Amino acid sequence: MSVSRSLEPAAASPSRVRVAALEQQLAERDRELTALKTELLALQDRYLTDIGPLYAELAELDAAVAEVEIRLGLRPAESPELPDTEPDTEDDAEDDMEPPAGCGQRSTPSVDLKRIFRDVAKAVHPDRAMDEAARFRRHSLMAEANRAYAEQDEDRLRLILRAWEQSPEAVVGETPEAAEARLAHRAVELEMRLADLEREFAAVRGSAIARLQRRIEETRAQGWDLFTEMLLHVRREIARARARLASIRPA
Repeated sequence: MSVSRSLEPAAASPSRVRVAALEQQLAERDRELTALKTELLALQDRYLTDIGPLYAELAELDAAVAEVEIRLGLRPAESPELPDTEPDTEDDAEDDMEPPAGCGQRSTPSVDLKRIFRDVAKAVHPDRAMDEAARFRRHSLMAEANRAYAEQDEDRLRLILRAWEQSPEAVVGETPEAAEARLAHRAVELEMRLADLEREFAAVRGSAIARLQRRIEETRAQGWDLFTEMLLHVRREIARARARLASIRPA
């Protein structure tokens, strides 16, 4: 009996179970986001192919109608707005005298910037990598840190260091405690990536093409097709513009 029990697989730790669940959730949400983007891209391509050229044609007709009506005195000519060439205030005038960003001699890096860069370089140096995958990631982070230092972007260096300190790779050692710490860091990393995905979902759902898709789905549920109605509407407007142009254009 004791022998059979020793052959049973050890139960996964709560941290490992949590990480596995987060990885599965992240993979599912990533697939859902990819599917949504693909669906919206197809609708956008359909709109640009079917409706976009019609609106371009309508814009040309409207411009032609306006030109004839102005020439015939049927509508006032639109006077173009002149650009404002005078500064509104003395501050604006002084701002105009400032050199553009990136011009002139760059200031000497601050003591804090140098210290943070040394901390990042020490933490992510590729020579401390355990394998090639880790070495590649460290090289990428080091290159990003070098760019941030060259641009004297202290906030970006702090973000790089903070992200590294929260990553599983920041934990070294082969003890059970180190393994648990890596799992805890991995869980935080996955939760942050899930939060980023949710923000991207919100941005995609708030886009114009996503709002159009929702309206199409709502009208379909009501028994009519909004996309087809949009096509018919712009075609009717084109017909009206053509008729108007024909009626006012001199023979």
